[in-house]
Amino acid sequence: MGNKNYEKGRRKEYKIVKAFKQSGCEIAQRTAGSHSPIDVFAINEKEKTIYFVQAKPDDYSDSATRKIYKELGYLNGVWRVKFFVE
Repeated sequence: MGNKNYEKGRRKEYKIVKAFKQSGCEIAQRTAGSHSPIDVFAINEKEKTIYFVQAKPDDYSDSATRKIYKELGYLNGVWRVKFFVE
């Protein structure tokens, strides 16, 4: 039997991925095993928008959520994106 918190988080991430795909994002994917602050990313080509999501439990505290926004809020805004293949 696996870690219940991990399984619960994974289910939430898959739910987020599904919602992005249903909303028209061509790419939506978990970053499983990356240990990065981004759990899910999605790209909507039509809107030219890239989404980064940090998935947290529904009962996550407001103060902890504010802390994440303070640390990662710089990700909001306009960025130049470059794509390449190596």
